[in-house]
Amino acid sequence: YFLWGSMPDDELLLSCRKPDFLQPESLLAQVDRLLKHPRGSDFVKDFASQWLDLLDINFTEPDRKLYRDFDFVVQNAMLEETHRFLQWLLDQNAPVNKLLNAEQTFLNSRLARYYGIDGVEGDQMKLVRVDKQSHRGGLLTHGSILKVTANGTNTSPVLRGVWVSERLLGISVPPPPENVPAVEPDIRGAKTIREQLQLHLSHAECKGCHAKMDPPGYALENFDAAGRWRKYYPVVSRGKSKNGALIDSSGVFADGEAFSDFEDFRRGVVGKPLPIAKNFAEKLITYGTGSEISFSDREELDRLLDRAAEDEFGMRSILNQLILSSIFLTK
Repeated sequence: YFLWGSMPDDELLLSCRKPDFLQPESLLAQVDRLLKHPRGSDFVKDFASQWLDLLDINFTEPDRKLYRDFDFVVQNAMLEETHRFLQWLLDQNAPVNKLLNAEQTFLNSRLARYYGIDGVEGDQMKLVRVDKQSHRGGLLTHGSILKVTANGTNTSPVLRGVWVSERLLGISVPPPPENVPAVEPDIRGAKTIREQLQLHLSHAECKGCHAKMDPPGYALENFDAAGRWRKYYPVVSRGKSKNGALIDSSGVFADGEAFSDFEDFRRGVVGKPLPIAKNFAEKLITYGTGSEISFSDREELDRLLDRAAEDEFGMRSILNQLILSSIFLTK
C-alpha cells in the first residue's frame, strides 16, 4: 500500500507467509523489488502530489498578459522535471540536502528554453547539469513548485515562506490571529510586498511568526508566479508589462544569521541537513501510515535518523529505515 498504493501482489503475499519475512534483509529485498517494478514510479508521483502540493498544479493559471510563454506543455514538463528529479535522487540514495542544492535537473528543449537555458535539444526529458547563472537545480527552482506556491498573477513571500517552512524545513507555522488583516501583494509600483509586510509587522503579535516564515519567501522573490527568474517586479500598463521596483531577496534567518540573496539562503539551509532529513522522514511516515507523528514516535524517529546519518541522510536510506522501524511496522 505504501509503495504501490494498491493491494499486495502474489509474490508479496507469498513472501509474507514465510517466518523470516520481518527480518530486515527480507523486507528490504521486497522494497527493492517493488520500487524497481514499473509501478514503483507511482510512489514518487503520489507522494510528491501530497507532500509538495503538486495535486494543486491546476488550481491557478498564470496571467497570460504577464506570462505569455507559459502554457500547459510547459506545465507538464515542469511536473515531469520534479517527478524525474525525485526518482533520480531516490535511486541514487542522494543526501537529502540535494533536494535543495542539486547541480542537476531534468529538462527538454521546451522547458530549457522557458527557463532561459541553452544547449538542450529534443522533446524527451534528460538529466542536465546546470550552472549557477541559470539559478536552477533543486526543488526550490522547479517551475512546478514555484507555480503551486503563487496565485497565478503575483507572488507572496508569506505564502511561499510558509510552504518552504512546513514542506521542506519542518518548521511549523501557526495560523494568523483572527484580528489581524491579511496582506495582499501589490506589485503595481506603489509599494513592494516587502514594504507592505514591514508595515504589517507593526502588529507586535505578528513579528514572531513572520520572523520564521518570511525569510524563505523573500529568498524566492526572484522567481515569478510562473517559475521564471526575474530581477524586477512587473508593472502592467495598457496591456503591456514593464520593469517596476528592483527585487530585494535578502533576509535574516530566525537564528539571526543574514543572507544576501537566493543562493546565499540556499547555502545556509543545506549546511544544516538534519532538519531537512527529519522533515522528509516525517512526511514519509505520515504518507506511509496515514497518521501524524505523535510524541511516542519521537524516540524511534531519532533512532531512524541516527541510522540514516551513517549514509549522509541518503533519501533511500531514510525510506528503508522507516520501513524497518516500529512506527511503520506497528501503526
